[in-house]
Amino acid sequence: MDRRSFLKTAALGSVSAGAVSCSQDKNRAGANAAASRNTPNLLYVFADQYRLHAMGFWKKPQFRNHLKTESDPVYTPNIDKLAEKGVVFTQATSTNPVCSPHRAMLMSGMYSSRNGVEGANCYSGRVQGLRHDVNCFTDALSQAGYETGYVGKTHWERTEPLFDDELDYVGTKARPGGTYANNYDTYIPPGLGRHSNKFWFQTFNDQHFSQYAYSNRPELIGGKKDGEMHQTERFSAEVEADAVIRFLKNKNGERSPDKPFSMFWSPNPPHNPYFSPDDCEKDIYEKHYKDMPLGEQMYRKNILPPKPTQNERFDPKKCTPVYNSLVTGVDRQLGRVLEALEETGEAENTIIIFTADHGEMLGSHGVMGKGYYEDESFLVPFIIHYPQAIKPHADDLLLGTVDIMPSTLGLMGLTDYIPETVEGVDYSHGIATGDYSKSSKPDAALYLTAGRKGVRTDQYTYVVYQDGKAEVVDQIQDPYQMNKMSPDQIPQQELAFLKQELGDCLTKAGDDWARDKKFPEHITYPAV
Repeated sequence: MDRRSFLKTAALGSVSAGAVSCSQDKNRAGANAAASRNTPNLLYVFADQYRLHAMGFWKKPQFRNHLKTESDPVYTPNIDKLAEKGVVFTQATSTNPVCSPHRAMLMSGMYSSRNGVEGANCYSGRVQGLRHDVNCFTDALSQAGYETGYVGKTHWERTEPLFDDELDYVGTKARPGGTYANNYDTYIPPGLGRHSNKFWFQTFNDQHFSQYAYSNRPELIGGKKDGEMHQTERFSAEVEADAVIRFLKNKNGERSPDKPFSMFWSPNPPHNPYFSPDDCEKDIYEKHYKDMPLGEQMYRKNILPPKPTQNERFDPKKCTPVYNSLVTGVDRQLGRVLEALEETGEAENTIIIFTADHGEMLGSHGVMGKGYYEDESFLVPFIIHYPQAIKPHADDLLLGTVDIMPSTLGLMGLTDYIPETVEGVDYSHGIATGDYSKSSKPDAALYLTAGRKGVRTDQYTYVVYQDGKAEVVDQIQDPYQMNKMSPDQIPQQELAFLKQELGDCLTKAGDDWARDKKFPEHITYPAV
């Protein structure tokens, strides 16, 4: 039952949204229709902690009315070009707006309760890690005959002390192993954890000018072997762009020129550190943001004094110009990659997606970082550029993280390769044509963290906390989400619908709250 029917009848029925499945031979390989040169390539770029509002094109006349709030005063000419000829999503969400949970859902198309990364980031001492037995996004592309590549941050593998003191991978906790390469991330050795990515250049360590790099391409890591740590000494997005460009140009046999390719690139910026001008490229900072008054950079109406619990380093007055500089730095390197793609002659036959794993609060509501349900954290950029097949337009689809893989494979003509385990929905027909009759737009997007669960609709965001408190905001009347209301302050039919949507979404996601039927006064679970 859709929202309109629900409000008309005020009935508390169950809404079902079945997972996408297909029948396929997982072991087929070699020559197949998907490997034909008419099949589009895929360039999937997802920056870390890049918020929806941090794109310059929002201020242009044709886009200005698509956001309900002001956008950020950032310089992003290359992203703007993608948007002008692409599909721009205004309500794409990060289902769990934290690094590891998003990445695991993106790769698996499965919710956190089933993919191995539930609740929190992969971190030293934790059990979280993307299951190796799951048939993932890049596995499907490899099965379809694609040359696969991955560059940048992964952050989906279980973090274990399998390194020696030089941070070379030895694969054992016993000496010479026993050292963590990094508390938040780890190298993924050849095997199932790489999920069929053939070209591999992995980076981590939250220092934009000093990252750890591991690769199976010795020329990218100073001649070292796969598993030996190479420390970079340039802006990380630039180093990664160099690797992406090598893959695209294919001058040294990086990929087979007779097959379509996929490249996933995950730059760490604009993720913190963004604490001083030393954390970004100085020429960008000085040209665009150093002399821009803070009042012009921090003019969102919901920017509040930092909460007492906020770390002093995360001062939005100091961080905002640096964050904006990092945004422009990512855009600069994206421009280099797009130029290289043009030079290969493959641009016309490549689907380009620009997005992020989650947003950044940047002082809104008195906090920094991610994990929050407010739009600055929960909504993400999502642009699909494929103008030869999809007309430019804006789309208000409440796209969730688990929907990305099936929808992208659908756009690529690879529906037969969508894994049976995928729990998201293939919205490719609606995205391409505007006709969502095959897979209707959802009425709500799930917000899923360890301490809060909620749903976002076109009008409301409704959230229940682990202590049993519930609150709701009205995005239409209060687009900056400053007026946190108790649920009884909205019409009861609307509240009943939100409670049912949350119960249905949590049940579909296999969340522990649904298993335990927690907070039934705030959540209406489907009848068994």
